[in-house]
Amino acid sequence: MIATMNFFKWFGDKFTFLNQSYQRFITWFVEHQRRNLLVIFGIFMLVAVSVTILVSVVPRPSNIPSTPLNTPMPFGSMNKSATLAKSAFNPKNGVLELHYRIANGGDSKNQFVDINNIYFTAIADTKGRKVKGYYIPTSNNTMVVKFTNLSPKFNVVTVTAHDKNINTNKIDAPNSASAIASSSNATKASQSEINQGKFTVNRDKVSYSNTLRDASQRTLTIEEYQDKIANQNEVIGKNKQAIASYQKAIEQQTDAIKELAKQQVNTTDSSLQTSIENARSSITQIRSQISEARNNIGNAKTKVETYEATIKQVKKGHSQLPKTKEI
Repeated sequence: MIATMNFFKWFGDKFTFLNQSYQRFITWFVEHQRRNLLVIFGIFMLVAVSVTILVSVVPRPSNIPSTPLNTPMPFGSMNKSATLAKSAFNPKNGVLELHYRIANGGDSKNQFVDINNIYFTAIADTKGRKVKGYYIPTSNNTMVVKFTNLSPKFNVVTVTAHDKNINTNKIDAPNSASAIASSSNATKASQSEINQGKFTVNRDKVSYSNTLRDASQRTLTIEEYQDKIANQNEVIGKNKQAIASYQKAIEQQTDAIKELAKQQVNTTDSSLQTSIENARSSITQIRSQISEARNNIGNAKTKVETYEATIKQVKKGHSQLPKTKEI
């Protein structure tokens, strides 16, 4: 009982102490009201200025999803597609390179594109800088979109591929006045048509390279053909590996035929002959696949020779590609 009373006495003393402390603080605050209000105002101003500086200094991530690499985007006429193959950014000099492959009919292997009729437009986050953009043909089916003096804190750039070729599917040739009226009331372009050929590139999705420079069209063209040669050499290597595997498969089938032939001597089982015929048929098919792989190697070697010859011509200043154009 005594302990309980002592506890309440102690609690009351503490409450009295807190109340007295609060009263002393109020008295002090009122006596120094002018100075204290200035201090409070200064703190609020410091917080506001700090937040403003942080917002301007710290880059904000874009809320627009970036277009994935190696994703064909349709645009223009005849089912053309553009694919962002790679991107690179040097924050030191503000150079951003976006490498595109152009294809006809949505087929990335179709290399016959009239590159003269392809062009790009772009919207860039300049951050107050004088940013310049260019689209640069580097082969008969590739282009580089390049930005210079881009801020290292840029959020996003939007690039759109366009085709100058006339899309005959959108030409209206009415056969009557009523057809003209109905044509004028046609619905607007769908959102998918509006977004055709549009690529969104976020800062946090590009590859960073401190060695990337503001390269000329000649340099970019040579690098592009060197990449093409590397790709064809990879094709050659893969097909050589395939031929080696095919030849081992033929050896296995040949051994199987020999074993089946031995068994056939001591039996009249007709299924053994069927198995032998199947193995021979398999060998014939494998030899056909070897022939196809050798054709692939031959075609790849021809392309390598063509690309090497093109590099020599470009180095001499002889290029048939359209010139670089500013966006």
